[in-house]
Amino acid sequence: MVIVVSGSASVASASTSIPAQTPEAPAIAPTPVMLEQVLVSGEQPGPGMWKVSKADHVLWIIGTQSPMPKKMIWRAKQMEAIVVQSQEIITGPSVSVSIKQIGFFKTLFLIPSAMEARKNPDGATLRSIVPADLYTRWLALRDKYIGDYQDEESDIERRRPMFAAMELYAKAINKAGLTSSNLVLVAVTATAKKYKVKLTAVNVEPAIGDARAAINELKSSRLADTDCFAKTIERIETDLDLMRTRANAWATGDIGMIRGLPNIDQRTACEAAINNASFIKTLGVQNVRAQMEAAWLNAAESALTNNTVTLAILPIEQMLKSDGYLAKLKAKGYNVQEPDSATE
Repeated sequence: MVIVVSGSASVASASTSIPAQTPEAPAIAPTPVMLEQVLVSGEQPGPGMWKVSKADHVLWIIGTQSPMPKKMIWRAKQMEAIVVQSQEIITGPSVSVSIKQIGFFKTLFLIPSAMEARKNPDGATLRSIVPADLYTRWLALRDKYIGDYQDEESDIERRRPMFAAMELYAKAINKAGLTSSNLVLVAVTATAKKYKVKLTAVNVEPAIGDARAAINELKSSRLADTDCFAKTIERIETDLDLMRTRANAWATGDIGMIRGLPNIDQRTACEAAINNASFIKTLGVQNVRAQMEAAWLNAAESALTNNTVTLAILPIEQMLKSDGYLAKLKAKGYNVQEPDSATE
């Protein structure tokens, strides 16, 4: 159940003697005052599982939500019951670059350069890069969620717009009582280890070109990341309460509520800023999202062929999208059932 608290301002007046010829003043309607969404806490069931099947082979999928309430404890009894029956657990897709690709000592050398690349080239500040009206909105949110910076020489003011926005988003959701930690992955991984079930991490590790040249190129060039910055600010300004509503809906298992809520997401704009940057071409990393999708779908189909029961994890938006992972499995002929109709 999503908990919504609301209140109203009331108008009180003392009774006084009014001459008969004086017309009565019109009544003033109370002004509603909406309080912020209250987050659930304690043990919560989370959503039911999606069921994908092929003959008598079943793939159960948990849809993950981010962010989620910090004080919520996932009552994962259904998950544990499925893990006990499973031959394999499949994680959600991820991407990483391993030390073995670029070497341990080179990695140590590159880390400071990569951290320095978060800053704008030529010592530029956010004020000098983003439009004035957008910077004014940034200042209001920065002072509210990060702190009152009077000095434009401060680190946050010299970061690239995208990296400043990432810091602001993290601070804002934390202050809103939310966390971006993947509580589901932590719980599922622990349960898989407890019952000694095979854990398959779906991780894409793209081949890396010249990492040093790519970082140097990034340090000397600007990203087209103003749209990422703007959409992150818009999301924090308008979507924090909806984030709480979505988080509550996930915690209480209300899939219908999640499906019906608008989903403002800055990630597409931020990913575009990276994907279209020249340093990515130097690095040799292309079409990562498509690679992640293909890797997860291959793991899911392999599991459905080889295992009687499998448990998997996916972001819930991929469960609900008309062109998401489940839609593609369904198009391939697999039987897909949503939690309301899926039964063990």
